Amino acid sequence: MTSREQVFQALFARASAVDWGVSPASKKFKTTSRRVKLFSDVAAKEQPAMFQAEHNETSMQKTNLPYKRIWEAQWIIYHAVGDPKAVPAIENNLIIEAVEAALAPLPSDPGFLDQRNTLGGLVHHCFIDGTLFKDPGDIDNQGMIVVPIKMLVP
Repeated sequence: MTSREQVFQALFARASAVDWGVSPASKKFKTTSRRVKLFSDVAAKEQPAMFQAEHNETSMQKTNLPYKRIWEAQWIIYHAVGDPKAVPAIENNLIIEAVEAALAPLPSDPGFLDQRNTLGGLVHHCFIDGTLFKDPGDIDNQGMIVVPIKMLVP
């Protein structure tokens, strides 16, 4: 059986692959943590920042069948909007597309041919599932994105 810590560490490691810069310029998170902070506690110079929240788990079982387990996480992303001429929604969209790419299955992943991200064989599938919250920061210059992630665990 795969441990929770192995799974959540593997998911968190995928944050390092999030890059929404245009080549050759790279745009990555300046701060990452598995301990969530309020955006007011993250200085603009520490942003963009990504925090992994680990909350809900669901287990289901039918007689004579293995448990079906669903573990959930959220990537909470903050980005300070510094340029008053910038369109913050564009930055949100670029970050979301980079998150989607970082959570896509890698060619080395056992689920690659089935288009499943197995986090290197730790889970059956890891994917974005649900409503993404997007606040571009038009009013207060503080952008925020919340990405809901589910993992089907054998």
